[in-house]
Amino acid sequence: MLKAEIALHDLSHQPEWREGALTIGGSRIEPYAHSALETLFAHTEGQWIFVVRERHASMSLHANVIDGPLDAQHFAELHRACVMWPLDYVMIEVAKAGHRIKIRAGMYGAAPLYCRAKTSALTLSWDLADFLAGPLSIDLDIASRFLALGSIYSAQHICSGITMLTERAMLFAEPGKAHYHYPAAIDTSAQSPEPLDDAEADEAFGKILHGIVSSRPTSSGRIATELSGGMDSATVACALTKAYGVVASKGILLDGDERKSQVARRTKIVERLRLIDETVDIDAHLPTLDLQPGETRVYPHAELYLEAFDSLWGKARAQGCELLFTGVGGDELFPTYQSETTRHTDTSGELVEQARYHATGLLTSRAQATVDSSRLFDAPAGPIPVSSLLAGTCQAPHLLRHGLWPVNPLSDPRLVAFCYRLPPASRHRRALMQRYLAASLGADVFPPNYAKETFSAVLPALISRQEQSLASQLRECALADLGLVDHGAVLALLREVAATRSDAPAAPLISFLWLERFVRQLA
Repeated sequence: MLKAEIALHDLSHQPEWREGALTIGGSRIEPYAHSALETLFAHTEGQWIFVVRERHASMSLHANVIDGPLDAQHFAELHRACVMWPLDYVMIEVAKAGHRIKIRAGMYGAAPLYCRAKTSALTLSWDLADFLAGPLSIDLDIASRFLALGSIYSAQHICSGITMLTERAMLFAEPGKAHYHYPAAIDTSAQSPEPLDDAEADEAFGKILHGIVSSRPTSSGRIATELSGGMDSATVACALTKAYGVVASKGILLDGDERKSQVARRTKIVERLRLIDETVDIDAHLPTLDLQPGETRVYPHAELYLEAFDSLWGKARAQGCELLFTGVGGDELFPTYQSETTRHTDTSGELVEQARYHATGLLTSRAQATVDSSRLFDAPAGPIPVSSLLAGTCQAPHLLRHGLWPVNPLSDPRLVAFCYRLPPASRHRRALMQRYLAASLGADVFPPNYAKETFSAVLPALISRQEQSLASQLRECALADLGLVDHGAVLALLREVAATRSDAPAAPLISFLWLERFVRQLA
């Protein structure tokens, strides 16, 4: 949401708004300029705050407004309102005495803020690429955990000296020291004391979802929505068309056996919602380790099909779209709790264990010892599903470069809290979502026996097709040179994925390929 270069001794100066940025002596804070965002500056005796936040449709606009000086009571009231802002935000708080600064993130994690704290200065940016221009080293301990499919979502970054400001967390700094504070965990699994019947649940779900997609001030021509053909993205598309009318949809078409059913389902959705649709074939962007001259778009947390998305995002922006809605978070929206019995056996845990077994086979003894002995602290459970927070680390910088602001309605805390408290019958096999889609699209689009299409079978197939090319690119291996992976084990895993096209060995190979590409970029 912002970029900043702040020398802590400059905090004694009075900030001034100049040419789209806040200047403090020789320091500068530049908000990300976007119609979905607004900035707010306010000060009182010895203190000031600077906020970049999502605009809310029901609230008045504060664009580059300088309020004050305010008395202590009004400043405290404004500060409290900023902390309680209902959408995403980043807030910088400064106390001139002692040159102290606090950076606070909202709960949505839509665009994570990367931070580097030095003895007397801070660098902040929504774009990790801003840190890649100078010398940067890999934290081998965190890289080992990454390769072992360990740490999920944490402030600790794979690049030494960089911290990621996660949702609801705070970074404090003053000359000579800095520290990070995680918020308390939030329990989102409590059951509702008064279960709703189907009709009440359906009405409440539709009302909450409509409120979420309508909470940003926008119009149909400025909206694009990702449409995979699955239930999650279809649900978001239905809600958007109800709120705004005709909107643009963008989708990646899968390869292999799942393509025919995906195309047929997407066709029905597009026709019935009157979407302005555009697609790209995933096999037009094959996995590779080749880097283009000067390329700085690669991140350690990302997907091998990100470049296919990147192609669609560029087209969306060229068409005038400014907000991109996604179905991220839908996989976690209807959990099954341990106390509940189901007719179907959950094999996800077994698959994770198999994937970690294959990941362990890649690691050198040194890297494995690091994994066994180190303790990393993941962000505590919060109101946003981890998948959405990870999506922010993967996609947000790329989206923001295209001028697109990401919105994930199915990850909104209001909807998450509601769905987590539904009775088992409404959560089982996403029954509530299926009823919503049947009412919006017709019962034939997602019938009771609907089988979800996923990328899980697609990526191993793409890797298999690229086996010889990847093997050639892996004649030299940066992660092996760092002592993290066994070069022979990497090639053996590549051959296994190419031969079996199995999910379990593909998962650690995909993580390896992306991290290998990222490390090569640094070299």
